[in-house]
Amino acid sequence: MAKVKSVLGYSVAALCIPVMMVAVLGLRLPMAPALILGFVSATGLKHSANWTGGEVVQTLEHGTYRTEVHRPVFDALIGEHKKGFIQVAWRPPAALPARIDEEIDADADGQADFRIRLEPATKQASLTSYSPNVIELQGVYNLDETLAVRVRLKNPRR
Repeated sequence: MAKVKSVLGYSVAALCIPVMMVAVLGLRLPMAPALILGFVSATGLKHSANWTGGEVVQTLEHGTYRTEVHRPVFDALIGEHKKGFIQVAWRPPAALPARIDEEIDADADGQADFRIRLEPATKQASLTSYSPNVIELQGVYNLDETLAVRVRLKNPRR
């Protein structure tokens, strides 16, 4: 019985490989994106926080726009890196003021860890650090319907 289950399992896996390749490599049907998303979500895979900036842990409303502070990201394949980043994003870009000047609490201890000064039109930013764990401004990024900065941080747990 165990051998039958094994053969059946490997057969199903082998049949799924061509289906996945067709779905990913060029199935140009209206249902293709939904099919691909269905296959990926069935695996339980998630986007890496190193790509997405991590989960949003705080949202600050400013009337016409909002600030989204993501969690500090130190994720590694195994364990954590000694250095990471925190992403701060503003949306929607069309509603941003000419100059943004905000203090951010990266470690949620009630005290600001750094200040970001950003000019959305030129995408120029400057960083003022209030904490020894804040290293430098990593960059300014134009993302889907957001303008974001990443600030390099030292991991306080390492």
